[in-house]
Amino acid sequence: LPISPCGVVAQEKSSSYLYDVYQAKSDFDVFKSIEVIKKAKKDTITARINALSPSSKTEIIKAADLAAGTPWTLLNLSDFNEFKLNGNRVNYENKYFARRNKLNTLLIGELIAKDGRYLKDIVDGLGLICEESTWALPAHMSLQKAGNGIPDVDEPIIDLFVSQTAMILSYSKYLLGDSLNAYSPLLIKRIDKELKRRVFEPYINADFWWMGFNTKRRMNNWNIFINSNVLSATLLAEKDVKTQALIIEKSIKSVDHFLASYPADGGCDEGPSYWGMAGGALIEYIDMLSVFSGRQLDFSNINLIHQMGTYIYKVHIAGNYYVNFADAGVANVQDAGKVLKFGKLFNDDKLLQFSAYLRQINRGAETFDLGNINGFVNGLELLEDFKGIKPLAPQLKYSWLADVQILTARQETGNEKGLFFAAKGGNNGESHNHNDVGNFVVYKDGVPMIIDAGVGTYTKQTFSSNRYQLWYTQSAWHNCPTINGVMQQSGKQFKAKSIASTLQESLTKLTMDLSSAYPEAALVNYWNRSFTLNNEKGILVLKEDYLLKRFKEASSSNFLINVIVISAAKGVLKITNASGTSMTIVYDANKFDYEVEVKKIDDARLATSWQHDLSRLILKSKSSKLLGTHQIEFRKE
Repeated sequence: LPISPCGVVAQEKSSSYLYDVYQAKSDFDVFKSIEVIKKAKKDTITARINALSPSSKTEIIKAADLAAGTPWTLLNLSDFNEFKLNGNRVNYENKYFARRNKLNTLLIGELIAKDGRYLKDIVDGLGLICEESTWALPAHMSLQKAGNGIPDVDEPIIDLFVSQTAMILSYSKYLLGDSLNAYSPLLIKRIDKELKRRVFEPYINADFWWMGFNTKRRMNNWNIFINSNVLSATLLAEKDVKTQALIIEKSIKSVDHFLASYPADGGCDEGPSYWGMAGGALIEYIDMLSVFSGRQLDFSNINLIHQMGTYIYKVHIAGNYYVNFADAGVANVQDAGKVLKFGKLFNDDKLLQFSAYLRQINRGAETFDLGNINGFVNGLELLEDFKGIKPLAPQLKYSWLADVQILTARQETGNEKGLFFAAKGGNNGESHNHNDVGNFVVYKDGVPMIIDAGVGTYTKQTFSSNRYQLWYTQSAWHNCPTINGVMQQSGKQFKAKSIASTLQESLTKLTMDLSSAYPEAALVNYWNRSFTLNNEKGILVLKEDYLLKRFKEASSSNFLINVIVISAAKGVLKITNASGTSMTIVYDANKFDYEVEVKKIDDARLATSWQHDLSRLILKSKSSKLLGTHQIEFRKE
């Protein structure tokens, strides 16, 4: 392919995607058979459960027994208020999610056992959740007028996990309604009351920022994740036709705001960790619209949605490794069912085969996520669809997402042998942003070598004005230059420019000017960075040329490396990681001094990605000249 220049701003797009399809089918008229479709859906779920192998049922019962033997967590207001007082999120969140995970597992266990053995525990769990002051997380209480702190029970707000809780309670009523009614008819009455008070009424009557109606703020995963869960709760638990119609229509208009803010290439600038809550939630949302309209609503002609699906295999490296720019861990387990639904909607063999690959490496044929009732049900419903699909990861030779400005390339198509690299341009005002314009990663044989550390445990600081005091958000701890002693700055105006890509079988190249990603204090006229992957030789060449306005202090090239051994000769560094995988870094020793700084990994979330401390290789320029050029090679041998 020829060189392709690219601008940062996506082309102006229509703001009406789903709503056009909805209106063309006479609006709510297509949803007249919701109750009939609900019954058919429930019959399918029952049949699929009955057809599960004895070993699968035994494993689920074991998990449910274990959950039943675990005490229900106590959610204290003092734990809730810690976020306001000291920024701690996890003390409350861990107990909050443990409560919901237990309920999900018990619900699934009862669906398998069908004998009431878990019913008392389920009733207790439902009662505890109905008694909670709020279903929202402490970190999201800025949605209420009183701001962060103790929840105001007179002002129900809807955040990500209010919507998810509504979905769980709706499935409880939908799948176990007869058993719950036999225990006490007041249980269903209470569930209905809480859904109406906490979710359906505020959804209809309020315009939260994430809905996209009254804000210029760009939409993110909040929009579609919440809309998807609210739609699910509405379809499964709400019988009032007027309420159904109001929520369905408002949600469609809201999701159109999400789509209108998405880049045309389908790239998720929040990173692969959030794809399941963004593109993945979207496919579940439109699948529900399609199913409950009796397949009258067809969204298969919307190319943007198709591209949002293909994003996830374009940034796939090997196994559960994905290009983890933004707030993403190095390994991400993707939901095979969501990928399958994309493949089915668009008749895309790559997506279908990738879904089977994900299922194969992560769960197998009859292994389910027991902490997620929605995921369990989807898994059951898709059991037959997976049959006959060849498990295969596309592992493309190259891909170029022109709007989010992410390039990926590998030596060999269809496998992880040799070198893989990914690089980004973009800007420093992206969703879940890190200051990382010009950042890149290198893998050898599917093993991370030159890395992006990812993200630490979320605290109050993570989404505050002090975010960029966190080391893993700073450009100096990404694979970016520090110019005149100055790091990159946050904000959309700090961006790559003059981007161009060359995509060929023999080599892949990406060039950009990084100077605009730095504040004026960097005193730089231009800083051109180019990456060239030579597939035949197995070498990634990083070349930079620059012009400074004035010299203040030595600039440096920073590389975060996943290694335990570094052996050095003049201008040559051999790096080896814990698996024994090694590669060579070649640089001009006449132009650089090198040093290695160890970064201790003492954050629990980062420790799940990296089982040992990381190292930062710093190549410090020896030159004080304003004009300069240098080259650094990353060789697989």
